[in-house]
Amino acid sequence: MRFFLPVMGLLCVACSGPYSNSTVTAKAPSKPVPVRTLRISTQLVPEIVAATGELIAEDQATLRVKVAGRLADLRVDLGSRVEAGDVIAELEKEDYELKLRQAEAALEQSRARLGLGPNDSDDIAPANTAIVRQAAASLKEATLIGQNIANLFKQGIVSNVDYQKSLVTLQAAEARYQAAVEEVHRTKAEILQRRAEVALAKQQLADTVVRAPFRGAIVQRLATLGEFLTVNAPVAVLVRWHPIRVRLQVPERQAFKIRAGQRIDLLLEGQQSPKPGRVMRLSPAMEAQNRSLVIEGEIPNEEAQLKPGSFVEATITVDPNARGIAVPPRSVLSFAGVERVFIVQNGVLAERIVRLGRKLSDGSIVILEGLQPGDELVLNPSDRFVAGQRVEVER
Repeated sequence: MRFFLPVMGLLCVACSGPYSNSTVTAKAPSKPVPVRTLRISTQLVPEIVAATGELIAEDQATLRVKVAGRLADLRVDLGSRVEAGDVIAELEKEDYELKLRQAEAALEQSRARLGLGPNDSDDIAPANTAIVRQAAASLKEATLIGQNIANLFKQGIVSNVDYQKSLVTLQAAEARYQAAVEEVHRTKAEILQRRAEVALAKQQLADTVVRAPFRGAIVQRLATLGEFLTVNAPVAVLVRWHPIRVRLQVPERQAFKIRAGQRIDLLLEGQQSPKPGRVMRLSPAMEAQNRSLVIEGEIPNEEAQLKPGSFVEATITVDPNARGIAVPPRSVLSFAGVERVFIVQNGVLAERIVRLGRKLSDGSIVILEGLQPGDELVLNPSDRFVAGQRVEVER
């Protein structure tokens, strides 16, 4: 009986302590958490297609010599920038200057046979040449003599033999006149040939100088000063740096969206800002190996910052007027690969799992799934937030 009363006292104390059920149920409700919110609405979010590829030169040319000769001057090296028409290299000219003088002398020799002076035209009438005038005079003389002998023969004064001789002499004079006219035509044709030889010699002399066909930069030097170069020997490799061409591969499922003229934005390794350009060409067929469409674009590259051969990541804007939802990055919580946001519904928090898209130029993130226009997004979520928690929106 002595031990019963203390035990009963302990039981009474335990039932009336601070952890009793009556104390827990009587605890006051938690205070609402202050939050800042944003009413979700659609905004301009251009639709893009992502692709990868490489930069290639708009034009690339291996500069070669058109004539043989010893390399006398080489004015470029790796990285040299040149304008269209600039001299790249020169061969020794002496041999080709002599050939030109030889061709000019042969031309003047042919012109002299027709009696042409330095300022006379090549288009001279045969009747105005000395050789034809001489043959015409002989023909006229033979004609007069033949007519007189024919009259005398009719009168019986000259014999038949003399009459026949006059006819033969007349025929010979006509043949000489015809030969003289033909000689003039042949000489005129020869003059044309000589002029072509002069033009060819001038061209060969000009071809001793190798010039840049377009504005660009030297990427490789292939000849050495003093080296004898044969016809078509390479001297240097020239590429055009502006504009530069980009070749991209677009997945087949998105290829139907690509059109010429659409905007391209390139992002290269080590560069912060993208480089804009335009779609210029589309392949007429799909690549069977990787099921992609090859397209080409042009990118302005006046400062030569973009280098041919570089790997690039690109986005092609296929619909600049598309709309979507974008939120500030601070409003998204990420844990274990899952992105979530909180919205306010009737004064309490609700959790939404979202799928993120790309980051826009203003820093906001596109939401592909999980939010709807009109949702009240919490801008300052915390890892301690739980669904159903009461909040107070700060205005």
